Amino acid sequence: MSIISKLFGKSPFEPLYQHMLKVKECVDLVEPLMEAFLEGKQDKVKSIAKKIFKAEHDADLVKKEIRGHLPKSIFLPVSRGDILRFLKEQDNIADSAEDLAALLILRKMPVPEELKADLKDFVKKVLETYEMTMTISSEIKILAETSFGGAEAHKVMDMIEQLKEEEFEADKAQMRAAKKMFSLEKKLDPVSVMMWTHIFQELGTLANHAENAGDQMRLMLHDS
Repeated sequence: MSIISKLFGKSPFEPLYQHMLKVKECVDLVEPLMEAFLEGKQDKVKSIAKKIFKAEHDADLVKKEIRGHLPKSIFLPVSRGDILRFLKEQDNIADSAEDLAALLILRKMPVPEELKADLKDFVKKVLETYEMTMTISSEIKILAETSFGGAEAHKVMDMIEQLKEEEFEADKAQMRAAKKMFSLEKKLDPVSVMMWTHIFQELGTLANHAENAGDQMRLMLHDS
C-alpha cells in the first residue's frame, strides 16, 4: 500500500499537504536557477533544471495518487470537486517551475546588465506570491479540523486577500521588466527577445497559478 493511500485512512487533507511539500521542492529551486542563468553559468542551470524536473515528477506522482484514492463517499467538510480543483492549481505551480527550467536550458543568452535588477525584482515578487500561497496551503489540515469555519477560516481569508496584493505586485514587476527588455530591443537579437518574452510569461504564470490556488481555497471556505 502506498504512503498516500495509507494517509487517506485518516484524512484526504494530509495528502494535499504532502503534495504542497513536493511543489515546494520545485519552487525552492527557481531562485538558484535564475541566479545561475543571470550569471551565465549554463552548466549549473542544466544541473538545477534536472532537479526541478525530478521534483515536478514526484509532485505529479503524489497528485495522481490523490486523484486515485480520494474517497467518493466519505463525509468531507468541502466538496470533492473543490479539493480536486485546489490540487490542480497547486500542481500547476510546479508545472510552471518546470516549464521555466525547460526554457532556460534551451539556449544560452547574454543577460544585459541593465535588465538584471528589474529581473531579480520580478523573480522576488513572484516567489513572495508563491510563499503566501504555501502559507495558505499549510493551513489546510487545521481548516479541516475546524470544518473550514471559525477563526481559522477568517485568518486564511485574510491571507488570501494579502495573496492578491502580492500577485498584483508581481504583475507590476513583470511590466517593469518587460518594458526594460523592450527598451534594450536593439541590443538583442530577435530570438533573444522572443525567449525573454517567454521567460517573463512563465514567471508570471507561476504567480498566477499561486493566486488561483488561493482562489480555490476561498471557494472551499465559502462552500463549507
